[in-house]
Amino acid sequence: MKNFICFMSLLSLFSCTKDSLIDSISFTRYYKNEIFTDSNLKLYGQWQFLYIYADAGIVAGPGKINPTYDYLEIKKFGIYGKIKDNKVIESGQIVVIKQENSLFEINFKPDKKDSITDETLYAVIYTGKDSIIMRDASVGCGAYFNAYKRQN
Repeated sequence: MKNFICFMSLLSLFSCTKDSLIDSISFTRYYKNEIFTDSNLKLYGQWQFLYIYADAGIVAGPGKINPTYDYLEIKKFGIYGKIKDNKVIESGQIVVIKQENSLFEINFKPDKKDSITDETLYAVIYTGKDSIIMRDASVGCGAYFNAYKRQN
């Protein structure tokens, strides 16, 4: 009976926590050590995808565009995952392009070539303690601003 109570207690403990959907990816898959500076460690976590603001294209673009996935998860060391309907729809490697005081640029390299997008270069802008904007720096004329709010 004592073993049963311990088992049920453990089971209830794990059922209350929100698991990462990309935990099956080893954190040393791409890098053995940390790739972000101390000031950019806050990028780790789950980010709810709010909207894309597009001012690219003909006459300033279409404005706000609905998200293509629910949230973005960033995991040590240099792993990302895009989640839709509680399923990983894309995952891959983060490559740091520039990491200076005034500029933080990263590249998402998807594991599968048939992913939603090809490699995408983003300039990360922290907007408060729980929000970020990731400006799509791979767009020629204009820009796409992907807005996120911290989920956890």
